[in-house]
Amino acid sequence: MVLISLAILFAAIGALSLTGSDDDSEEAAATETTSEVTEEPAPASQSSAASEPPATTPSTVTSADPSNTDVRVLNNSNVSGLAADTASTLTAEGWTITETGNYSETQIPATTVYYGTASGAQAAAQQIAGQLGVTAEEALPTLAAFGDGVIVVVTE
Repeated sequence: MVLISLAILFAAIGALSLTGSDDDSEEAAATETTSEVTEEPAPASQSSAASEPPATTPSTVTSADPSNTDVRVLNNSNVSGLAADTASTLTAEGWTITETGNYSETQIPATTVYYGTASGAQAAAQQIAGQLGVTAEEALPTLAAFGDGVIVVVTE
């Protein structure tokens, strides 16, 4: 039953990745960009209140760069190969998987993406969680041995 559910989930993820558009919107979303919005000072012919320069507001759009993020996928279930299947899905989405393995310290109730203190780890975890349809949370202390990047713990 669980394997059928996972097969359906992976098929849906695969179908979604195939239905993407050919424009660069995904590529643009995968890169970190920062833009600052500034306005020109008002012309001198306007009133004195309008001649003061308006305040500038920085606007930052941030998304994770898969090539700069360490991602580990750990199996926390009795389903053999679950971490490898999830790692394949994430690799197809452009993520670089640095390790797959098992996690048996504690029982995690649901598949969760954990983030450590590494730069960009939280944004990457949230992006991966969105792709997998799960939640992202700050890393548990018992996951410290696996590094400070992103750790996906898959369950049944």
